[in-house]
Amino acid sequence: MAEEQSMQPPAAFWWHVRVQFDHTDAQGRVFYASYFVLIDQARCAFWEGLGFTEAEVRQIEQDTVIVHVEADYRGAAAFYDLLRIYVHADELGRSSLRLGYRVINERTSQEIFTAHMVMVQVDLASERSRPWSPAFRTAMITHHGPQVVKG
Repeated sequence: MAEEQSMQPPAAFWWHVRVQFDHTDAQGRVFYASYFVLIDQARCAFWEGLGFTEAEVRQIEQDTVIVHVEADYRGAAAFYDLLRIYVHADELGRSSLRLGYRVINERTSQEIFTAHMVMVQVDLASERSRPWSPAFRTAMITHHGPQVVKG
C-alpha cells in the first residue's frame, strides 16, 4: 500500500490571477481571447512549478509551437474577479504534449472555461519536431505519473 501511494502524482497545479480591466470587453466580462493569454501565463507558472528555472522555461516556450487548441466557455468572469487556473498534462508523446486547463471563478465557484492544447517541441532551424529532453520527460512523469506517457 505504501508503494502505491508513492506512485501517486503530486497535488494538482493551480495558478491564481485577478481579472484586470484590460481583460474585459464592452460588456464588462472577460473577453474570450483573454482566456488564452491567461492560460499561457498559467502554463509558464506550471513549468516553474515543475522545478524548471527561468532560463529553462524560456527555452521550453521558445522551442515549442502550439498546434491545436480547443476551448469551451461555461460561465462569466468580470473585472477584479479572482480566477483559479488548473493546468495538467493529459498526454506526453515523443515530441508532443497535450495540456488541459480548467478556469474557476472564485467568486461564484463556477468552472467558467476549459481548454485543451497540444504543443510540439521543434527544431526551429529545420522546422521539424524533435524529442523532449530526458529532464523534461522525467519532470512530466514525476508530476503526473507514468500514465501521462502516450502509448
